[in-house]
Amino acid sequence: MANINLLPWREEDRAERQRQFVTVLILTAVLGLVIMYFVFILFGNEIDNQRTRNSFLQTQIRQLDIKIKEITTLEKERKELVDRMELIQDLQKSRPQIVHLFDEIVTKMPEGMNLQQIERKGDKVFFTGIAESGPRISNFMRALATSQWIRKPDIGDIVEDRDSGAGRKSFTLNAIITSPNATNSDGDK
Repeated sequence: MANINLLPWREEDRAERQRQFVTVLILTAVLGLVIMYFVFILFGNEIDNQRTRNSFLQTQIRQLDIKIKEITTLEKERKELVDRMELIQDLQKSRPQIVHLFDEIVTKMPEGMNLQQIERKGDKVFFTGIAESGPRISNFMRALATSQWIRKPDIGDIVEDRDSGAGRKSFTLNAIITSPNATNSDGDK
């Protein structure tokens, strides 16, 4: 029987497989590095894109904040203008009231009575005066109650006037100024 030595062939085969393994290992490592590099570049680009989007959004948010401030300012100015317009409308509505008030006072005030002061606070008017007697004050109050421009006359104080003598009376009277077509909360005109 012949002796055959297969050992060098096996060693050569093992050395070849080891070289292939090292080559595959190196190629896999290079491929892994290439993939990692591309992933790194891809993520870097995504991060840059997101930063660009964030920057754009921040710019747009700043612009919208400026517009919101402008809108708030405009709304405030609008409210002020509306308030002014309402005030002007109220003044326009009340303009004839004063004229009619003085006309009513002149036509309704009886002889023997003097008004010293007329004061208006909102819709209320306050009369201070002197009358020769209490019935003249009552007549004045009744006459004001029939007026279309004055309602709810109410007597305040009636005091003997010591300065003028002759039984004259000092009085205070208040009433509400209104329009003929306005209604109060009681439903009266």
